[in-house]
Amino acid sequence: MRGVAGPGRVSVLVLALGACAGSGDDGDNEGGITGPDVVTYDAPWPVDMSRVLLRTFTDEAGDQEALPTWMDAPPYSGPVPWPSIDVTRVSVGVEAGFLYMRVDFAGAIPADVVHLMPEGEIEEQFVTNQGMNIALNVDGEVGTGGGGEGVSGIDIFFAVSFDYGKRHQIYANWDFPDGDVHHHQSQLYGELGEGGPGSSYAVVRYPISDLGSFFPRGETVDIGSWSEAESYEADGTLKYHHFAFDRVIDGETWTIPSS
Repeated sequence: MRGVAGPGRVSVLVLALGACAGSGDDGDNEGGITGPDVVTYDAPWPVDMSRVLLRTFTDEAGDQEALPTWMDAPPYSGPVPWPSIDVTRVSVGVEAGFLYMRVDFAGAIPADVVHLMPEGEIEEQFVTNQGMNIALNVDGEVGTGGGGEGVSGIDIFFAVSFDYGKRHQIYANWDFPDGDVHHHQSQLYGELGEGGPGSSYAVVRYPISDLGSFFPRGETVDIGSWSEAESYEADGTLKYHHFAFDRVIDGETWTIPSS
């Protein structure tokens, strides 16, 4: 598995073709993933996560945004309320060669595809997946890296993806030579520890030992984050890539722990 190198042996439980986090096809939140659906690492999880997750970003519930239609968003009069992508808190920390993250949502992550019937201006559609990430500009340059929300010049992002009723994928993409976050040069897979479908939170981790300058320990980096859900037609064609959208961390910084 290209890009996977970290503490302990990695076990691949289910192998299948993946996609963008929160996308059955090609979403800008996540940038394309192919590889194992479920990964586990032998290294034990911290007993007390509160001693690891030392940096917390909060975001108001009910602050989802209606993106313009040219961004593949619905032409509705306002944002679609979708509590499972409405992030209220993101906490991050580093311990023993892993980046740990906890994400809290305003509602439970669906355990199966959600069939929406026509109501008002909302057409019939199937909401199939969601994804969120934290994106880092590690070199301070806005003209390098990829584009996204909440931060410019993305050099690496760490994503959490749920395809309702099918799979989850936890991963990181980095090194975007042409400025497009879909065109990453490197990728690694992370692990879901707690939460997920049926819960309103997820605790995940990513091996970081071999990220080098893309995860500069002890340095202060720019950080942004966004979360989104995607919908499809009954025949399986994409309807709205940005069916629902939440800008989570906007213009913040994070000092990556040095140890």
